[in-house]
Formats: sequence, structure tokens, C-alpha cells
Amino acid sequence: MSIGLSFRLGWRSFLRHKRRSIITGVAISLSLALMLFSVAFSKGAHESYIRQGVRLGSGHVVIQGKGYQQEQTLDYLVPDPRRVEALARKVPGVRLVATRLRAEALISAGEHSAAIGVTGVDPKAEKLASDLPAKLKAGAYLRPRAAVHKGVPADIFIGVKLAKKLEVELGDRVVLTVAPRRGGKTRAAAFRVRGLFRSGVAELDAFYAEIPIAEARRLLEVNGAATQVAILLSSQDASRATAKALQSQLAAAGGDSGKLEVLPWQVAIRELYDGLVLDKGSMYVMLGVIFLIIVIGIFNTMLMSVIERTRELGVMMAIGTSRGRLFSIVLAEATVLGLVSSAVGLAMGYGAHSWLAATGLDIGKLAGDMEFAGVAATGMVYSQMTTTTLWGWPAAMIVLVLLSALYPAYRATRLSPVDAMRHV
Repeated sequence: MSIGLSFRLGWRSFLRHKRRSIITGVAISLSLALMLFSVAFSKGAHESYIRQGVRLGSGHVVIQGKGYQQEQTLDYLVPDPRRVEALARKVPGVRLVATRLRAEALISAGEHSAAIGVTGVDPKAEKLASDLPAKLKAGAYLRPRAAVHKGVPADIFIGVKLAKKLEVELGDRVVLTVAPRRGGKTRAAAFRVRGLFRSGVAELDAFYAEIPIAEARRLLEVNGAATQVAILLSSQDASRATAKALQSQLAAAGGDSGKLEVLPWQVAIRELYDGLVLDKGSMYVMLGVIFLIIVIGIFNTMLMSVIERTRELGVMMAIGTSRGRLFSIVLAEATVLGLVSSAVGLAMGYGAHSWLAATGLDIGKLAGDMEFAGVAATGMVYSQMTTTTLWGWPAAMIVLVLLSALYPAYRATRLSPVDAMRHV
């Protein structure tokens, strides 16, 4: 009896019990389609969160003073950011570089005040490297300090919630008070509100502001230093490799470069990275539960098939069919079930993915003001499916079907021909 005959018998059994085969096949197909769609949509959503996180945070890679990640103080600076920028631009895959100077400050307007984080930026570079200027709600983005007339307050860019808290509008004056790098008497300067932003992240909208980096350096007394040099890459997948390459180049350059550290976004924005890992883990736990349910269903289906065919299998053994051949016939039926169901599930899952990859889904309309690990759940999410996902999950499903059929197939080989033929 050839393998082809085993499959013909398996196919015949599959068609003979249409209702059972359809119910089990539909369950397998829908589960596989859900798995494919979930993995593809999750990957697209994660890519969206990463893109937003790096463009509102430190970039794909950040260069900063050793210890700044833990302390976040002006004791850890990049003393010569221009030299670091020039070095970074020579690394393959680097698309944009932006220098920033971050500090804590007190902002006040009239009787109102608030403790905030303020960042000094190069307005021209920041427009390209950050999404925040595009989140403009009213007014305009910052101008370089040199573009503002002498004697006129420099621009400040604040969130709409902070403006509401201070009861200020466009064109109003606010005062920033900061502690210089070397301590001593605090310094204060007036700024004029040039623009308001709404990022969708409550913490940014209520406790964050940007000013020209020249003004920040003057107030903080850091000369030409900065706290961070943010780097955006052509591909976020190259973050770790690029960070290692930059660290090596800085070490080779010597001088103050040895006091700098290079961090990929996975380390620099740890909250986001941990959130993505947790979310992916939760998804796989859910898929694992679905797999378990499928295993139980397939096992039950194949076992019922063997029980219902006890008399038939007994007759086959009585006319000389070997136990090994019976084993292969039962597995052949499971293989047919797995192949047909997986093909249907693959078509359904890939179809849903293709539709979402083309049209996208505006998660902002679904999630409202929801945040994910410090990133606003906004914008369009497009499904992304890798080759591994496309073929790996259907292959895993087929293997799962075969594994679920092993015991029923083994049970078929343990039947006694005489007893089996008496079975009713």
C-alpha cells in the first residue's frame, strides 16, 4: 500500500465526516487567520510607537555624557557636540543629527508657575529630527535666537495644557528660572510664547517647553556644550549596531570622547522598549491559549474518527494491513485536515493583512487620548507581515495538527482485529 493510497484513504475519511471536518477545519482556519493578523497588526503598531517615540524622544541612537542616563543633570555633558555631529554623519545609515540641551526649570506668568523640563534646540535641525514641531496647535515654531531682534524676548514653544495652567496665550511673556551648571545664584530670562503644541502625551503637553539652544546655553552657562546628540537612522533595526559602531569610533577618537556613551533607543527610551516587550509577550500568551484550544479540538476530532472507524480498521487489519500502515492512514487524514484548514486560514489572514497594509487604521480614533509607554496612540497603523510570519505560522499549525493526531493514530494500531470487527 503506497503513501498515495494512504492519503486517498485519509481524504476519503475527511470527506466522509463532513460536519465534523468542517467544524474543526473552520476553527483551525479562523484561529490561524487571527494569529497571522494579530502578529502583523502588532508589528505595524509597534513600528508606529517606535517611530513616534524616537521622534519625540532621543532618536534611534543618542550620544551623551556617561552617567547622564541615570542622573539627568548638567554634570554630564557633551563638551564638543559639533565634533560628535561630524563623526556621526560619517557613519552609514545616519540620516539626521540634532543637538539638544535639557534642563529643569521653573516657568511663571503672573501669579502662576510650574516646574517643567525645558530643552534648548536648534530650530532648523529640530524641525527635521522631531515630530513635535508638526504637532503645532497654534502660532508657529521657534526661530533661532539670532533671528529675533535684540531687546526682544526669545521664543518659547509650550504645550497647550501648560499654557492653560499658566493662563497664557500666543504672544504673552513668561519667565524661565534655571540653576546654572556650576550652581550659585539662579538665572532668569523672559520669553515670548510663539507656538503651542498638542502631542497627545499628557506629560509633554503639561510640563515641557522648548527654547533656542543659544539662549539655553547662555542661561545654563555651559558655553557650546549639550546634554545629548540625537541621531535618526534610515532603519530602526540598525540602532544597536550603529550604537556599537559609534562607540568604537568615539573611543578611537580619544580626548573627551572617552567620557561619552552611545545608547540605542532600546536603552535610552527604556519605558517604551519594556512596554513593547510586555505587549508582545501578552500577545503570544493569548496565541498560546488559542493553540491549546486547537490542540484539544483536533485531538478530540481524530480520536472520534478512530473510534467511529474501529470496525473498519479491524477489517483492514484482518485482511493484512500492517499496524504501521494504519498509523500512516490516520496521520494522512490529520495531514489533509491541517493542509486544507491552513490554506484557508492563510488566505483569510493574508487577505486581512493586505487590506490593512493598504488602507491603514487610525488608532487615534479608536484609542482616543490613550498612551502607550509614554507614547500617544495616534496616527495611522499599517499591518506589516514578514516572510517568517507568512510561512512560519501555517507550518506550525500543520505540525500542531500532526502532533495532536499522534495518540489517536497510536491507539488505532493497538486495536485487536477480532475485537475491532465486533465493535458496533
